[in-house]
Amino acid sequence: MGLWNWLVQGTWNTPAPVSPFSPQDSLETAIVGELFGVDPRIVTVDTAMRVPGLKRAIQMHQDVVSTMPLVQYDGGGVRSAEQPGWLQSSASGVPPLVRTKGLVKDLALGGQALLGCQLEDDRIVDAIHIPQAFWKITNAQLEVQEAIDAKYRQRLIYIPLGDSGILQDGVDTIRQARALDLARLVRLSSPPAGTELHLTDARFDEMTRKQKQKLARDYSQTRTETSVSVTPSYVEVKEHGDKAVDLFADATNSIRLDLANHCAVPAAAIEGAKAGGGGDMSYSNTSTERSELWDLGSRRYADAIAARLSLDDVSAPGTYVAFDVSDAFTTPTPTTAPVRED
Repeated sequence: MGLWNWLVQGTWNTPAPVSPFSPQDSLETAIVGELFGVDPRIVTVDTAMRVPGLKRAIQMHQDVVSTMPLVQYDGGGVRSAEQPGWLQSSASGVPPLVRTKGLVKDLALGGQALLGCQLEDDRIVDAIHIPQAFWKITNAQLEVQEAIDAKYRQRLIYIPLGDSGILQDGVDTIRQARALDLARLVRLSSPPAGTELHLTDARFDEMTRKQKQKLARDYSQTRTETSVSVTPSYVEVKEHGDKAVDLFADATNSIRLDLANHCAVPAAAIEGAKAGGGGDMSYSNTSTERSELWDLGSRRYADAIAARLSLDDVSAPGTYVAFDVSDAFTTPTPTTAPVRED
């Protein structure tokens, strides 16, 4: 029985909620659904994370925020002498780093996240991230599935981002990216023929499919065995091998730029090579880029988590919780882990 199974007392692969944007019936939708079993216009957490640029952008925010330790400070900005153990440890077996990654992902995609806490005399002693698939808000009431261990439902800490998530604001761009991936798959699955045997005599238009296949096989076999080919007078050979297969590189880069804006990351961090330019992408993890990613993107998630954990139902009056960013932007990058309490 796996760790996650122990935490939720059930299977982990619970389906994510479907976007409220319902697709309309159309021939295109029917064909795509028949071929691939999916409708690119239905966006869930799972399908959204299959978009490479979106996945990379969210992972960047997760990595930036989760490597910073959560610390409790006194009102004057001084680190508290006694730190709450659950900030840097967990009896669940899931490290706080993974817990923070889950919170950041949910905040980025849905604009909200949830912590489940274990109490001891009304004091938080442990906490886990509860994935969005296991809770919902109905009529202003927070409902958590009983699959989550009861001890982690003793106190629920709802963390709002204060803004819509990418699944809402960026749903059109995600749909475009998914549709483009499916179109590329169709193109790769049935590339244009490299050689065309064009029948110039109308008398042969009534050839059966089997006869046409034999003509094509005979020509291909001859070309494989020798560099010389002989064709009947009614066959004109047209070579198309010099034509590049359009894999929608320009459209892909355009969508990645839109995703970068929605995800608040530097465009160069997720964009691909420009058409005809080879490896145009450049991104170095210097303090400048780290600072830009933090100030314009990752910080909003860290601030949302820290602000919620600083309220009096979590932190004692006169104290607050914040991420310790001191090691994150040190130049050169530290070679040792930041100091943690546990």
